[in-house]
Amino acid sequence: MLEPVEVKPKTYPTNLLPQTYWDKRVCYVRGEMNKFLDKVHDVEVYDDDVWIVTLPKCGTTWMQELLWLVMNDYDFETAKNIDLEKRSPFMEFDYIFHRDLERSLKPVENLKRPRLVKSHLALPLLPAQIWKKKPKVVYVVRSPKDAYVSEYHFFRHMGVLPPQCSLENYINGRMYDKDCNEQFDNMYDFYKLRSEPWLFYTSFEQMKLNLRQVILDVCKFLGKSIDNDNLERMLKHLSFEEMKKNPRTNHLWEIEQVRKLTKKEDGDFNFCRKGETNSYKKELSPEMVQQLDAFVQEKISNYNITLDDLLLLNENREKVVSKKVSQLTRFWEEKVHEHAKLQYRK
Repeated sequence: MLEPVEVKPKTYPTNLLPQTYWDKRVCYVRGEMNKFLDKVHDVEVYDDDVWIVTLPKCGTTWMQELLWLVMNDYDFETAKNIDLEKRSPFMEFDYIFHRDLERSLKPVENLKRPRLVKSHLALPLLPAQIWKKKPKVVYVVRSPKDAYVSEYHFFRHMGVLPPQCSLENYINGRMYDKDCNEQFDNMYDFYKLRSEPWLFYTSFEQMKLNLRQVILDVCKFLGKSIDNDNLERMLKHLSFEEMKKNPRTNHLWEIEQVRKLTKKEDGDFNFCRKGETNSYKKELSPEMVQQLDAFVQEKISNYNITLDDLLLLNENREKVVSKKVSQLTRFWEEKVHEHAKLQYRK
């Protein structure tokens, strides 16, 4: 596993958040990437681009497939026959595994427009034209507790972690490495901008709760229509069961590239592993669960918000409460109206 390295962005999106905010923001990446990040900073961005930005293992692939289908008129046949990472490249992938600056951005530069590009970079490390031109950006957040566990299983099966590294060793590293704030700073940057019209901010947890509504919201965000037939096909295609058995959404092409370098033998690992919320409680010891809960609570409290705020779960509850209040109001209004009619007849 590469060591965390502090990096200083070439410029900051001060038109989105003030310089005083960025003065306190420390960015970390894994491994030496300064020359590559300088190149990323100058990437040309088009008005019809859609960028999906997430932290690793936060529902990226799920949302990426959803977006590609909406952007490409629900072309399920192509989606079933061409690997997702070829249809929608991961911007950092080539450089991370080949360390060749000349070829590093070719998959993005050669992509047919309108482009759907994926990145795990923090907001100030993304192409500067994103915050200048403001193309459509989709950000998906997930509880770090589940994301950490999912990261571990993915990296272990890719041969990136040493064989002796246990799940609890990995979680401890995520809690005590010098970049332990990066996960939370990254989420908070986008949370602060969630009301921007060019940004669609959602969570893995929201997608689990109501995928149908997320699909409809994405269509509205992208200015696309969807009929009932395609909506039902989307719900089936994007179900966890279908995603797990679909070789085109399990990153087999990327995994093959990585294993050529790590010399890791093929296994029976699926990129789409469990697709659950709060599954960390099933995989960690009670003591480790308590420790991880306390760690996340401490980090999140620094932003004067809760984890449920970040995951939009409080907003969901507010909508439910508001709906119930509206229903009750209508109910009593009808009762009062009926009572008034009876009194009038008397």
